[in-house]
Amino acid sequence: MLDVFFLSYNEPYADENYASLKELVPNARRVNGVKGFAAAHQECARRSFTNNFYVVDSDAIMLEDFDFSFTPSKHLDLWGKPENESIHIWCSINPINDLIYGHGGVKILPKQPLLGADKDVIDFTTGFGLNTKVFNEVSNITAFNYDEFNTFRSAFRECTKLSSNLTNKDVLYKINFEEATKIRAEAEYRLQVWTTVGEENKFGKYCIQGAIQGKKYGEQFFDNIEKLKLINDYEWMRNEFNKFFR
Repeated sequence: MLDVFFLSYNEPYADENYASLKELVPNARRVNGVKGFAAAHQECARRSFTNNFYVVDSDAIMLEDFDFSFTPSKHLDLWGKPENESIHIWCSINPINDLIYGHGGVKILPKQPLLGADKDVIDFTTGFGLNTKVFNEVSNITAFNYDEFNTFRSAFRECTKLSSNLTNKDVLYKINFEEATKIRAEAEYRLQVWTTVGEENKFGKYCIQGAIQGKKYGEQFFDNIEKLKLINDYEWMRNEFNKFFR
C-alpha cells in the first residue's frame, strides 16, 4: 500500500479530520505547518517511503467506503509518460454549491518529480508540469467552509484558476479540438455555479463573493504570472477579504 499523508496547517478542525482518516488508514501520517502549498507537498515527498503517495487535505471529510488500494503502474502509459509519473486526483463534493470534481479531492503524487521541482508555483496540480488523471469516483467532502475568511479564500483561489485557465493549461495542447472545447465548457459551467449557487448554505455568501472576485481577478491577470501568484499569499488574500467584509 502507498504512503498516505494528511496535510494541514494548524487548522482548528484538522485534529478531528485526521482522527477520522486514521480510522480508515491507521498508518496515515500527518505533515503540519509547512508554509506554501507546493513546499508542503514536497515535504510529503521527502517523508514518503513509497515512490507514489496519497495526500489528503485537512478540510477533507472522507467517505467511509473510499479505497486507498490503487497504485499507479510504471507499465501503463498516460499521455506519453508512465502512469506512476503522473498526478491522480479523485473528486470531492463541494458542501456549498454541490459541485463534484477534482477540487479538494484526494491525490496520488509521484515522489521523484516533486523533489527537485520549483516550489514557487501557482497551481499545484499543473505547476510541476506533470500529467494529471482525474477519477470520477468521489473520495470526500471538501469542507472548506469553516469560517468566513477561508471560505472566501478557497472560492477566490479556485475561481481565479478556472477563469485564467490555470487548471487546464497543461492538458489542452495534448487533446483534440472537440475535447478541448468540452473542457473549457466545463470550466465555464463551474464558474457559473461557484458565483451563483449556495448562498443559503453555511458561509455561502462569502463563497459566492470570493468566487465573483476570483473570477474577475483571473480574467484580468490571466497572462500575468506574478499577479496570479498572489492568490497563494495568505496576507494578500486577507486584504482582499477585508475589502468586502470588514
